[in-house]
Amino acid sequence: MCTRYIIPVLLMTLGMSCQTVTVPANTEVTDQHTIMSDTIQGEGTIVWNDFEGGFFGIQANNGEKYYPLGSLDEEFQVAGLAVKFVLRPERNVATIVMWGTPASIVSIAKLEE
Repeated sequence: MCTRYIIPVLLMTLGMSCQTVTVPANTEVTDQHTIMSDTIQGEGTIVWNDFEGGFFGIQANNGEKYYPLGSLDEEFQVAGLAVKFVLRPERNVATIVMWGTPASIVSIAKLEE
């Protein structure tokens, strides 16, 4: 008797889970730090963190911290290096580092001194 309600409820649940959310294409967060759909771009500094075995991170000029997934190219493994970056935050990723937001690097470049 209750089984005849299961299929309609499952279909309704599936339909509700397929809804989409519209995000503005370009939302200014702070000066020189912009969120564009699923990426973040800005300027910051490469920092060396001497814990959890040691690792490089990116500290944005607005104070946000990003943990690059994978390793930075050797030319960017310099503490204090000023960079311009585009990152894709990885919200469903856990790391043992517990520092900053885990993010994939879309692009990174040295800033002119």
